[in-house]
Order: sequence, then structure tokens, then C-alpha cells
Amino acid sequence: MKIDSPSSITLREASIRLEWISTRILPGVAVLLLSIPLCQWASSILPDDIVPVYIIYLMSVTVLWSTFLAMQYAFIGIAQTKRATRRASIEADNPLEKDNQRPVFLLEAMPIVKEQENTDTICEAETVEDISEAVVVEEVGMAETEELPKENHVSLTYQQGIDDFYQSQAENQKKKLDTIHEYLLYIMSPFVYEEDMDDFCTDLLKFSTDHNYRPEVEWKRYKTKLSSFDVRHLVWNIATRLGLGKGKVYSNDDCACYIEHRFTSLCVTTSGEPLSHNTLRNLTVTSNSDQIRCDYPEKDGLLFHIPSQLGMKEY
Repeated sequence: MKIDSPSSITLREASIRLEWISTRILPGVAVLLLSIPLCQWASSILPDDIVPVYIIYLMSVTVLWSTFLAMQYAFIGIAQTKRATRRASIEADNPLEKDNQRPVFLLEAMPIVKEQENTDTICEAETVEDISEAVVVEEVGMAETEELPKENHVSLTYQQGIDDFYQSQAENQKKKLDTIHEYLLYIMSPFVYEEDMDDFCTDLLKFSTDHNYRPEVEWKRYKTKLSSFDVRHLVWNIATRLGLGKGKVYSNDDCACYIEHRFTSLCVTTSGEPLSHNTLRNLTVTSNSDQIRCDYPEKDGLLFHIPSQLGMKEY
């Protein structure tokens, strides 16, 4: 027979063995010992040899053992009743709790009562610890939540400022180009054929987006001949609305270079000699034969004096 060492016995096994000792072995020994004096007392009060001694002894053992078992079952029944009452009270307070109760036998009655008490204590301790941990986690989460939105808010606001700035710049640029395009369609209609108008406007709009742009092809197709004064006024009208002058985007040299490349055949003297660069830099000079005149901007600095923008005025 293998005998377990004390270190190999679990808490459950030790509890069962202790129960057997307390509910079987010790009461059995007590019953046997008490049966001896009880048998002697019964023999002394009964007539001689009316009942054999061993019968009296067996009856004593049976009576004592039955009395012990009855008392034990009575105490266990009281304990189970209290436990059931407590369970019913808990279920009444929390109807969603599931009942895991199972039949309790004699050998398990005492450990179950003790385990129930220990479990209640442990559950209360765990509940307190869980609540404390939950509170700590919640406080940490709130602290992180308070910090993150602040950083995100700064980043989002910074990026929003950049996006709004470039969007505003793009909208302003589009507005300027649309205004210039509308002016070109109106003011050049007497001089450029309708089927050529898109090409003519496209080249001037390229110059409107890049002051360093220099056309590679001269424009030669006109319905009515223009002069160098007319094209100088035309380019000046556009450049002055985009920023023309010292410290601004466009300069008189930029305008003169564009005119030299795009309107080469118009920039000549009466004798056919090319006009000098310095002469073409004088963009606002006038003559008696001007067909396109200087259009000085109003306070808004953008619109032209054409019917669709400001209303036609004599100028």
C-alpha cells in the first residue's frame, strides 16, 4: 500500500480525510467505548440471563450510532437551509445570476459550508481589488484621453491652417485667371478669329502664371492689324493686375521680353527696323491710333472695364 507524503496531499484531500476522522472514526470509537458501560448498566437492571449480553451490547451500539447520525443529519439540514435561504435572497437581489447549486452529501456538507464562507470572503476581496484596478485604469485612460486630444487638436489645427492657406491661394489664382480670360475674350474679339481665340488666350494665360515664360512661336494671324502700342497696353493691363513694378512679381523687362517673342512682327518702326528693348519697356506710352488702351484697375485691383465685370465706362 502506497502512503502519500504530507507534501503530496492536496487541500481537498486533507479536508476529506479530516471529515472522515471527525464524522466516522472518532464517533465510532466513542460509540464502542460508551456501549460497554451502557451494556453493563442494562445487564444489571435486567433479570439474569433474560437477554444475552452480546445482544444488549449490539443494541447499545445501534442506539448510540443512530442517535449520532440523526443529530449529524439534523445539523447538516439546518446548515443547508440557511445556505438555501441566503442563495434565495441573493437571487432576489440579482435575478440574472445563474444557480450552480448541486446536491450536497454527508461527506461534503461540512467542507462546503466552510468553502462557502471562504469563497464569500475571497469574492469580496477580489471585488474590491477589481473595483480599485478599474478605477485606476479609468483614471489613467482619462488622463491619456485628456492629453491626446490636446496634441491631436494642435496637429489638426496646424494642418488645417496650411490646407486653408493653399486652398485660398488656389481660389484667388483661379479667380484672377478667369477674370483675365474673360477680358481677353472680350477685348481681342475684333482682332483675333474666333477659331483662334483659345490658342491666343492660352499663351497669355501661361504668361499670367509664370513671369519667366517666353513664347517660342510668334502670333501672326489677325483680323485687323495691331500696333506695338496695342500689345504693350494689352500685356500691361494683365501684368498690373498680377503685380507689376519694383519688388513685385512682374517687371517691365518681363513684359517687354514676352512682347518681343510673341508679337515680333508688330514691334518694328515705320522703316521696318525692330524696336529696342528699352522702347518696349515703356508699356503705357500712347498714340493717336491706339485700339487697345490702358485699363487702370479700380480699388479692387482685379476687374477690367468691360460690361460683364464693372460695366462699360468711357475711358
